[in-house]
Amino acid sequence: MRLHRLRFLSLSCFLTLLIGCQSDDRIKLIHARISPAETPVEECQGRIVLTFDQSLPLDTNQQINIDFPHPDFTAGEFELSSGPRDNEWTIKLLSGFEDLLPRGELPDGSRASLKLDIVQLQNDLGSTSFPPILLTMSPQEPAALTGARWVDTDGSSTVNKEDLLILEWDRYVSVEPGDNSIGVTTPGPRDLVQLAVKGDRLGTADDPEVWITSGPSLESQIILGDSPILTVDGNADPDRYQFEGSSSGIALSSTSIIPSRDLITTRGAGVSSPKVIDLTGDCAPWSEISIPAEIKALEDCTLTPILFNQFLVTGGRTLRRSGVSSVVNEAWIIDPLGDHQGPFFMNHPRKGHTATRIAGPDQLPDNMDDMVLIHGGWDGNKVRSDSELFRIGINGPEFIPLENTTSTTPRFEHTSHVLNDGQSVLLVGGRLEGQLNGILELLKIDFDSETEANVPTLRTEQIGELGFPRHQHASLLFKDTENPLLFVYGGYGGSLGAPYVNFTAEHCRVLSAPEVFRIQKGTEIARPLLLNSDADLPGPRRGLVMMSWKHSEIPGHSALLTSGTRKPPIPDPFAPLQTNSCRTGYLVELKDNGRGRIVLEWAPAGRTAVETFRPCTASLPGGRILIVGGTDSGGSPVNDATIFDPVTGNLERVCQSVDFGPKGVVITQRALPLWGGAVILGADTQNLSSRAVRFNASR
Repeated sequence: MRLHRLRFLSLSCFLTLLIGCQSDDRIKLIHARISPAETPVEECQGRIVLTFDQSLPLDTNQQINIDFPHPDFTAGEFELSSGPRDNEWTIKLLSGFEDLLPRGELPDGSRASLKLDIVQLQNDLGSTSFPPILLTMSPQEPAALTGARWVDTDGSSTVNKEDLLILEWDRYVSVEPGDNSIGVTTPGPRDLVQLAVKGDRLGTADDPEVWITSGPSLESQIILGDSPILTVDGNADPDRYQFEGSSSGIALSSTSIIPSRDLITTRGAGVSSPKVIDLTGDCAPWSEISIPAEIKALEDCTLTPILFNQFLVTGGRTLRRSGVSSVVNEAWIIDPLGDHQGPFFMNHPRKGHTATRIAGPDQLPDNMDDMVLIHGGWDGNKVRSDSELFRIGINGPEFIPLENTTSTTPRFEHTSHVLNDGQSVLLVGGRLEGQLNGILELLKIDFDSETEANVPTLRTEQIGELGFPRHQHASLLFKDTENPLLFVYGGYGGSLGAPYVNFTAEHCRVLSAPEVFRIQKGTEIARPLLLNSDADLPGPRRGLVMMSWKHSEIPGHSALLTSGTRKPPIPDPFAPLQTNSCRTGYLVELKDNGRGRIVLEWAPAGRTAVETFRPCTASLPGGRILIVGGTDSGGSPVNDATIFDPVTGNLERVCQSVDFGPKGVVITQRALPLWGGAVILGADTQNLSSRAVRFNASR
């Protein structure tokens, strides 16, 4: 290999080969192909491959002169070496060839040529000349898409507006605006980027993505538009795959034949993708929490926060491969730091029960003497109406059966809320064995009238009735006023025969049926309030979730409603076919006009990637809400996670699906806030054990 420096100003190009006197069989130079470097790996400006009609070894005793006659070329540096074949030489263009390389042309558009002189010095056999040879450009090839990377610009762990999508190429590509400015935004090529997962998008029609203009680079940047959805980790429902054999990622619709006029290589070619490229990103919000292997795979269990950022898991139904399951009375204390305790045992097996944290004897919430009230549930044989109290006593954790001085209606799959006093628990909806329970009941703990065994007594008051008894509903209790406001929406139920409705397809349907009650302080009567005519805008859905949130600029009560399904649990051949999905989330403002009427004002809040039934929710710092897991319409686990961001007012997909670690099909069961993030409990249907992960909120 030799290093050469040139300085020529010729207007024509010749090649002369001097190897002494030869006959008609002398060596001929038959081709000279120039190819500009389009990647930094080449570490040069380009290459010229010289092809001879026969073998010609490169001799160190030869003196070689190469002339590049181009009006703008003054000096250059190159390396000469043997080519990949014995009749080829390679000229590696190191510097000074900027004007020659773009097209291998002269300013007038004609092809440039070169002159090559070789003098064999060892025996000085003379010289010969070759006619000029024109430079032929190598074929133009499109830049191939080699990678796609999402950048979380705001550190939210969600795909949202103004995040970056970076496309990586195998050669230099320019994003060229009309005015040739660099570093500004441009609409760029429309419909160039094809997303492999159905439902994914880079923006909306009103607020689409934009490109950042750039000179030749191996990366092109796209700023995402409004409400983007991207599958970053390659984990998506197979029904959403757009292209066969691909689970996620990005493809391009452009080719070198019809190149995009906005994205071009240094040689004027377009861009292409020979295959779907997986979309990656710096995203790892999930970390597994080690929990005791003895905790079985459970459904319809409870997860309740207790002291020291620990969690109480109670009851549930075990999942087994044989299909034969049992309801358990086990309870565990889960400590994210690893100091787990258990098992403890409730007085009765329960599933579909409630476990509500209440204030202890000092009547101060979130204090050392707080307890957990367990109520209702199905024990495997019947629906229960009794309660028991979990507390950490002198001898450690214990469950104490409560003596109820009044009767309580049985129920399971109900919801519960703590009133302002911290010691009264409101029960809403739920099922009896063959009916739905529409009685609103208030459980009151009385620590002042403890029994001889130092156990508080329990008293039940019926304070009202639902107009539509239901289960699989959502309810919220707004306690920021003297008279709390109860809001109930959705579920499966009906009104014929209320407060007890037969649990049959004839009497029940998937409901919207919003109901709002004002709970009067002192009398503690749940007074139903009138609603506006369009109060049911989100439509019927069951297995939905609602979470309250407060907007500093909006007075009144606010909530997020999302998820659920319109598919009835009991098939009804006479029911109309429900085709609308429940992917759209809604924000609702409850405005009280003070005259016994509540106005519900709904506004769309974006859409989840798939329709989910009974996902888990947890509040996050900054007023954000995590919605994770659940099952799809076919009962298969959904591992997608979404965050509602009050800043944008939209649901935003978490950059990575929930990851429970090693292999296993996990159905998420419960979620709760934890140290700036959340803890999620799931049931592993393959290993038949419970699993837990933590979501680490970036901001």
